[in-house]
Amino acid sequence: MTTTFREHLKEQLQDPQFQKAWEETELAYQVARAVIKLRLDYGLTQEELAQKTGVSQSVISRLESGRHLPSLRYLEKISKSLDYKSGWI
Repeated sequence: MTTTFREHLKEQLQDPQFQKAWEETELAYQVARAVIKLRLDYGLTQEELAQKTGVSQSVISRLESGRHLPSLRYLEKISKSLDYKSGWI
């Protein structure tokens, strides 16, 4: 029997510890997806976005991995560097 990701996730979310960890990382994941989409919509590499934003490529990489939740100030910096004025997510 093949289990889909959604089925597996539903099963795992029954575990309170897993559910707590999932909820704690959800915001970082959503921010990472939004930054990746925005960067790709602008046709930029991580290095190009890093240069526009004034940070290293590794900072962009960590942000896009979902392992790092940036401050609102940093998100504003990305937004301004791209002259982006719409909502993030």
